[in-house]
Amino acid sequence: MDESKTLLPSEAPTQEGPKYQKQKVILSTVIVGLFLVGTLNNVSSNMTKSQSLTETEDYSLQIEFSNEYTATNGHPATDYHWVRDGFLVEPHRYTSLAITGVPDSLDQSKLSTSCVATHQQSGDKVFGINAGSVDCQIKFLKVGDYTVQASVISSETDEIMTTTVDVQSRYVRRDIRKLTEDDKQAYLNAARTLYDITTDEGQGIYGENYKCMIYFGTLHLVNAVPDKQHDRLHDGLGFLTQHLSLTNEYELSIQAVNPVIAMPYWDFTQDMGMIRDKAKANKRNVDYRDLWALDLWQDDFFGTSSTHLHTVTTGRWAYTKVPKITRDSEVANAFGFLRAPWNFQMSPYVTRYHEFCGDSAGEKGDTEGNAWPTCVNHNHAVFNVDSFAYFTGYLMDAGHGGIHSLIGGAGGDCNKWDSMLGLIGPDAIKDIKLKAAFISLYFWRADTAKMPSSEDCSDPTSASCTLQYDGCKRDKFTAAEIAAYTLVDTAILENASPFQKEQFVRKVYCESKTPSVGEHIEGNSAFDVSFWPIHTTLERLLQYKMIVKPFTNMDWDGSLFSSSWSSGCKWGDIFDTDCVGHYEDDVTVGVTYIYDEEEGDWVMKSLSNKAMVNTAYPTHTHKNSFVYENFGWSHCEKEGITFKKVPK
Repeated sequence: MDESKTLLPSEAPTQEGPKYQKQKVILSTVIVGLFLVGTLNNVSSNMTKSQSLTETEDYSLQIEFSNEYTATNGHPATDYHWVRDGFLVEPHRYTSLAITGVPDSLDQSKLSTSCVATHQQSGDKVFGINAGSVDCQIKFLKVGDYTVQASVISSETDEIMTTTVDVQSRYVRRDIRKLTEDDKQAYLNAARTLYDITTDEGQGIYGENYKCMIYFGTLHLVNAVPDKQHDRLHDGLGFLTQHLSLTNEYELSIQAVNPVIAMPYWDFTQDMGMIRDKAKANKRNVDYRDLWALDLWQDDFFGTSSTHLHTVTTGRWAYTKVPKITRDSEVANAFGFLRAPWNFQMSPYVTRYHEFCGDSAGEKGDTEGNAWPTCVNHNHAVFNVDSFAYFTGYLMDAGHGGIHSLIGGAGGDCNKWDSMLGLIGPDAIKDIKLKAAFISLYFWRADTAKMPSSEDCSDPTSASCTLQYDGCKRDKFTAAEIAAYTLVDTAILENASPFQKEQFVRKVYCESKTPSVGEHIEGNSAFDVSFWPIHTTLERLLQYKMIVKPFTNMDWDGSLFSSSWSSGCKWGDIFDTDCVGHYEDDVTVGVTYIYDEEEGDWVMKSLSNKAMVNTAYPTHTHKNSFVYENFGWSHCEKEGITFKKVPK
């Protein structure tokens, strides 16, 4: 398509950025009554000259900002056009200010430094700590923009040299694997706090931004499963924006516990590269089971799921409980847990199967929804997709869906389906196992199977504690029932005889209990701590795309992704219903902290889907409370997949 037709939102500001960032500042140096005036972008120096300096000496002070990350990673966010390299600081993180340009003729041992930062939006001041003769430290306490004034004082000459510079204060979202050990532990400890302290108790300790995991888990669940015909968060054009808004509010709660924390991102395309390298080194095929031996699934990160209990049993996340139904939610499964009604998981703990009915998924032969996303997928989304609608659908499925599927997985009686080997063959068995996690969802939504009541499941071992399908109590299924129940495996059963199809249906739906699924694969996925850094990876990809290969089609039309979708979502035409949550003007479920130009200040508000998309435009990202550290994919470069550098 013609790239000259790249679209911007109608309300997009010009490339000049926000009004409070436009400035010209003058450098003034006073030397023994002689004024030398010059111009230096955004820096102002004002010095009182001592007689110890020669009249011909010309000098100016500059400030170099750094923290524990800049020494190894360089200055953050330099790919954003509105960020001056080296002049972005981070809220609540001690920033070192090194003053350079001090004349060598002054005795360094007689110098001291003072610094103060004034928040441009509120006028609040923060004072620095003298950290040496020409150094100080400041902890910037707010998101926004600051004017920093640093002064070097000579006790020998009574000379005061002052310089002033403007900086931008934003949280920096970093690769979760590249956090310092202190930051990693701070993030995970704060996340743990959300499980351990209720909202009421936490707001008394941490303030009104604090919300506990029951709040976030319920918010995701009730919007994912409001009823059988709707899903306000998935299977529609609001998928990405809704999840980003939810993540933004989660970040605010984490920051209430520890304000230095920024929400990290987990670039899960790295994981596939890691296990491919392992397979290559061992001269064997890729095995998805190697994923769970990687660093993120150890005790000091997200924890390791036991092969027997399918839950974490050691470390910070050991035996994390799924709450029972509360007054805030009417959504629960047959066992009273805050899970989707169609999930027959009776474990009281957050569950990860990492497999499908006893079988590990493999790189070859998986359905699209069960394949772990790779650099190829994300590169394709950036450089080969021109429609925002298709981009959203593609990221929802191939770009990230396999993460949830492979972490959550399914188990239970479906492990026994191997007994059908002689009936339908190994390919059909593998395929139906990969779809096991969705069988109950499909038939629950279609209302073709009866859900058991809590009384039916008071004894989990009873025959009535399962989805109850029409025909199971009769000797023979009707042709319509056979057709409906084999839809989940149409391709595999296409050439099967009527007898084979009937026996397949009876084995899967009548003689087996409904499969149980892990948290990640259903509406209460937010209860698993590993859920939260996933969608920031997609936002980072979106922001990058907006810079290097913007969309040429911003039509809010789901049919641009799939002909089976209505204008907003997957289920609209299927159930002849609306797509609430997925229209561009629908309000997102989470709260976002953002600069509001009308208010002239930073505010917390729920944005529409369209407004959430707009926050990713290069002309809008300065309004966000955060930036991403960089737009680099070096691990993909090693695989020969190129993500071009952002033009300066």
